[in-house]
Amino acid sequence: MRVGLSLSPGGLLLPYHLGVLDALEYNKFIDETTPIAGSSAGAIAAASHGCGIDSRRVLEASIEISDRTKAMGGARGRLLPLLREKLDGFIGPEEWERLLARDGEVGIAYKELFPTNQNVLQTEFDDAEDLIHAVCHSSSFPFFSTNFPVSLAPRKGGLLPRLVCDGFFTVPRDRFGCPDFEHAGVDVDRTVMVSVFPKDAIGLDASHPEDCISPEVHNGDELQKLLKLATQSSSREELTQVYESGWKDAERWCNAQTVNDQTKRNTEKEIAS
Repeated sequence: MRVGLSLSPGGLLLPYHLGVLDALEYNKFIDETTPIAGSSAGAIAAASHGCGIDSRRVLEASIEISDRTKAMGGARGRLLPLLREKLDGFIGPEEWERLLARDGEVGIAYKELFPTNQNVLQTEFDDAEDLIHAVCHSSSFPFFSTNFPVSLAPRKGGLLPRLVCDGFFTVPRDRFGCPDFEHAGVDVDRTVMVSVFPKDAIGLDASHPEDCISPEVHNGDELQKLLKLATQSSSREELTQVYESGWKDAERWCNAQTVNDQTKRNTEKEIAS
């Protein structure tokens, strides 16, 4: 069975995705053959993981961006230029070669509004610059990461630029921005969605509970805290806790998969005997 990993948007909750990916890799549920796709924060995580960038560096970059936006008066409208600056420093020739050597596809989702209205899940990139552009397109949430409703995407050949926006808008509401591998013709037998918000709270109904990794919240205050962390500057301690939460949720999911697999094997043995 070929499993694909689909990562949701999430604003400044990016460290959650980093924790999930690290835990899944540590528990050997994903490797370099695993297709990974993401929108917005999920796109950043998918690209950095596909390029083999140490998650600790990405976490530190997230903390630095949060600190800088706080000093500038808040995150809204200031995230995209800071993201671009970090990507330029992180994705160089060595990281690009790691991405090319990977067997599993890396997909970056974004919405193109002009010259064609289409949902894009880009899995092929001309070079590192093209990958960086795609991640920035995917992270262009209107009036949040940028002060504008759309972003301009220059096209080669001097033609009019494309108009693009966040990957959240590429799929139906019940997927909450988690990319659909069918958009890129990527064959997977099972898609596991990773959401930085609780599955039930955001209506992530396209995913079966066994095929979703997301936080558990027990009251409205916890959900409000997540929303605040996603949209406002946070401290080092808070963002580190978000990373650790992602790890714990993924590890809990891994343990459940192990139990389910063992139960299935025992049942098959009983039927065979």
